[in-house]
Amino acid sequence: MSVDEPEDAAVPDAHGEDGPELPPIPDALLVPLLDSAGEALRRLPPTELPPAARRLRSFDRRGLATPAARHQLRTLLEENEAVIAATATVFRARPEVAPLIEAWDGAIASGGDAPMMLVSEAAGDGRLPLLASVLIAGLPDCFEFGLGLVVAMAATAERESEAEAASRAAMAGQLSAEEAARRADAARATAAAEVARLDAALRDERQARRDRDQEAADAAASSEARRAELESALAAAHQQLAAAERQAAAAGQRAAEAESRAADADRRAVESERRAAAATEAAGDGRAGRAEGRVSPAEDPNASRPVDDPAVLQQIAHAAEELAAGLRRLADGSPSRPQPAPPPLATPPAPRPGRSPGPGRSAPPRPTHTPKQTSSSPARRAPVRLPPGMLQDDPAAIEAMIRTPGLAVIVDGYNVSMLAWPDASAAEQRERLCDALVEFQLRFRCEVTVVFDGAEVPGVRPLRRRNVRVVFSAAGQEADEVVVGEVMFRPAEVPVIVVSSDREVRVGAQSEGAAVLAADELLQLMRR
Repeated sequence: MSVDEPEDAAVPDAHGEDGPELPPIPDALLVPLLDSAGEALRRLPPTELPPAARRLRSFDRRGLATPAARHQLRTLLEENEAVIAATATVFRARPEVAPLIEAWDGAIASGGDAPMMLVSEAAGDGRLPLLASVLIAGLPDCFEFGLGLVVAMAATAERESEAEAASRAAMAGQLSAEEAARRADAARATAAAEVARLDAALRDERQARRDRDQEAADAAASSEARRAELESALAAAHQQLAAAERQAAAAGQRAAEAESRAADADRRAVESERRAAAATEAAGDGRAGRAEGRVSPAEDPNASRPVDDPAVLQQIAHAAEELAAGLRRLADGSPSRPQPAPPPLATPPAPRPGRSPGPGRSAPPRPTHTPKQTSSSPARRAPVRLPPGMLQDDPAAIEAMIRTPGLAVIVDGYNVSMLAWPDASAAEQRERLCDALVEFQLRFRCEVTVVFDGAEVPGVRPLRRRNVRVVFSAAGQEADEVVVGEVMFRPAEVPVIVVSSDREVRVGAQSEGAAVLAADELLQLMRR
């Protein structure tokens, strides 16, 4: 149909009966014609339109651009004569339609490649949909050929566009793959570095564990040697104690004998004093008689006895007194001291005539015996560390005390186990306490000794625990004595903590310089 043909020319079908078969025309090539159809619907009266067209009249340009609206418009152009005529009128009124029809007519008249060049130019400047709409609405000469070129050119352009899009997608995929490969290489390098770091850390950890095991083995060997040394020292100390007790018994016997000798010396000293006083008095009377002429020196029967001289007798009495004092000092166990020399003999003044010189001078007073004083202060021992400003009943202070370097902890076994597991048997109490003390020793790394009653009681089997020394008291001996003995026979530079709630044990341990903890305090610390 040309521009001058009637307005009621219909849009040719792809399979028209009057002409050659046309290729399927995509909706994209009919956009200008479909837009003119939507505008024509609004110009027509609603009574002349079918119900479907009436609904389309209310659509705006955006609504008419939807696929469903495009399909309905195309159906109306193929079936409704009024819509066809109104659409052709509206489309031909567009200013760009007439020049394009003339260009097509000229190209057909020129022949050759002119139509193909026109279609290529239209494709190049984006006018293929307009050219297709012109060929369908105007039906110029050879419009079928033109529509075939337009559809082929559109298909070629679409394929090129798809190929370009596919190329772009392939390029984007390649770039994405390259980026993924780069990231994978970086992740692989990071993972390799992490594996190397973990391998090094694992080697260090294994070496550290071997070092710890070696240190533990060395510490266990050292502890075992120390334990053997302490047990040997304890046996030697028991021997020394027995020897000291024998020496004390012998010293007590010698002291009793010295007391007896001192008492005899005192009696002899008193007798000597009495005799010295009587001799002095007799000598004074003899001198007085000779002075009055009653007795001559030749007739004096005592003239040849110098022992009756008062000065000599006084010296004898003084020596006897000092001998008694020395014997008393020997009996008291006080060290002997050099005694002062006896005073020189002095000539007594001549008695006045007619007067008796009286009894001789009395000996110096006997020294009094002072009992030996003993110290009641506790033994000096290395102290247990207690942080400043903290009280001993504070759990943190107790833990700090347990962490004192070189500490020895001595536990009164049944005193603690009966508080912790009162319903268990004695054997089960021993097993549980020893297991708990093993964990306690591993936690605080201190020397641990636990003492139980009854090493020789039938049914009590020896206990062995790593790094914990288990001691049983001998038959007839209480564990309290063994606990205090463990404190006594440790060197003074070793700080000691005794764990017991027994009053006698606590007093005995404190007298030896040890710190004491109650049984419940140890249990609370082990359960933390």
